[in-house]
Amino acid sequence: MSKHLILILSVILFSACSSIVNKKTLQLPTNTNYAISSFWNYTETPMAGLRASSIVESVLSKEQIKVDSLIGGSADMEKYKTKQSFLSSKKDEAKASGAEYLITGDVQEWRYKTGIDGEPVVSYSIKVIELKNDKVIYSGVGAKSGWGHKSIGVVAQEIAIELIPKFIP
Repeated sequence: MSKHLILILSVILFSACSSIVNKKTLQLPTNTNYAISSFWNYTETPMAGLRASSIVESVLSKEQIKVDSLIGGSADMEKYKTKQSFLSSKKDEAKASGAEYLITGDVQEWRYKTGIDGEPVVSYSIKVIELKNDKVIYSGVGAKSGWGHKSIGVVAQEIAIELIPKFIP
């Protein structure tokens, strides 16, 4: 009995904390047009939204999903005063590119914890908007912290792999 308890405690102790919440389960078709925009940044870390959206775009590409990139640079993000004006503009761009869905999101946390280990901590959400109805058809949020030997990019990629919706051929 004590060997099992030690094993369970070891697993808990040596695993990083993470949480993935999908509000809706959804399977999206692979043979349609998608666009991805920069994610809105709610953190104090410059360009965290651009970094997160770029990582999600790469994970989608690995899954053979063709995505038109609407991810701009920091100058592009600075011209928008509100999230609503940003999202409205990106929806228009996505429609103009022929996309049927817009993938977007928000970054809530993107930093290294202070302290001796400097563990990465990342939290962001992903939304898929059906452009013809202007309706959010998928929403999920993921948060994870890693050990000091991991980078923020690795943790963000792990979240993206678990968080993006499933695609069917």
